Amino acid sequence: MEAQPIRILLVDDDASFLHSLEALLAGEPGLEIIGKAASGAEALAAAAHAEPDVAVIDVLMPTMSGIECAHLLQKRYPKARVILISGSIFEDKRPHPDERGTDAYLEKSEVPERLHATILALAAETTAAPPSRTNA
Repeated sequence: MEAQPIRILLVDDDASFLHSLEALLAGEPGLEIIGKAASGAEALAAAAHAEPDVAVIDVLMPTMSGIECAHLLQKRYPKARVILISGSIFEDKRPHPDERGTDAYLEKSEVPERLHATILALAAETTAAPPSRTNA
């Protein structure tokens, strides 16, 4: 029996970075990008059509922050794991670990080297165990 692919939702208001995320993960064995969104509202709508196993969400987005989007996504889909990403160079724009409340956090500069491994690690967690709240 073949394992099901890890279903991934990508969320970033920067179209160029969103395209880069997709290019980075496309073609990786065992991964399937089930949706892309440029806002929190789009992300929640995309998740309703195809529930993700892992969502990669930018912290700083207009209208709905990535943190708010992540919390709503996890409330609606408790099995979904969330990786917050941020490219902000300003310390006051980065989420404090206590307010993240998500499964992992990566700086955008770390994404090329660490995103794939972080997705695999989060997807491997069993639903019987609570998600780790670490900087994976």
